[in-house]
Formats: sequence, C-alpha cells, structure tokens
Amino acid sequence: MPMEKPGKYKILLSKDALTDIKETKKYILTTFKYREYAENFSRNIKKAIRELTMFPTGYESTGYVIEKLEIYYKPYSTYLIFFVVEDNTVTVIRVLKDRMYWQSIIKKMQKINR
Repeated sequence: MPMEKPGKYKILLSKDALTDIKETKKYILTTFKYREYAENFSRNIKKAIRELTMFPTGYESTGYVIEKLEIYYKPYSTYLIFFVVEDNTVTVIRVLKDRMYWQSIIKKMQKINR
C-alpha cells in the first residue's frame, strides 16, 4: 500500500513568538556583546521553525489547548518552540528558554497574539 505524500504546512509566527526571538537576540547582544552569536541564534531558530513544514504533529503535545487547538512543542538547542496546527498552517506561538517555567506561561495564554 503506497504511503501518503507528506503535505507542506504554511508557517506563521505570532507577535509573541517574534518578540521572544527579538528579545533573546537583544539579550545575547547586550549581555555577551557578541553579534555573530546573536545572528546565528536568530538564523538557526528560524531554520528550526521552517522545519515544521513537514509533520508538525509528530512533535510532543504539551497537554494544553489554546483557541481549541492543541499546543505542541519542538526542542531546539536550549529553547522550546511552541506551536499549534490548524488545517495546513502551523502558528508558532512562543519561543522560550527550556529552563523557564514554560508550563505556567503557556497555561496563562488565553489567545494567540496574531
């Protein structure tokens, strides 16, 4: 029996996710004064996000729901990329440091900040 061809998902970043990425990059620049590391972080996290175009629901669920959508997460380095899947669209809702108490942050979210 032939396997189904995997679909490509469209990727969207919420305002919160964009802010998370910008704030992390700014933190690296101000704390470590290391522009190349900050640029690499930004480039690599965006690459990891783009990889969600194939099989996003293959990642682990958080057990939380927002706007009736299950929240999944993808680990990347020392960060967690949180996202929801609706039809053929993946919306990244947050990008948080893995040592943060992310459960509290995700649990408090009432809506996706589009």
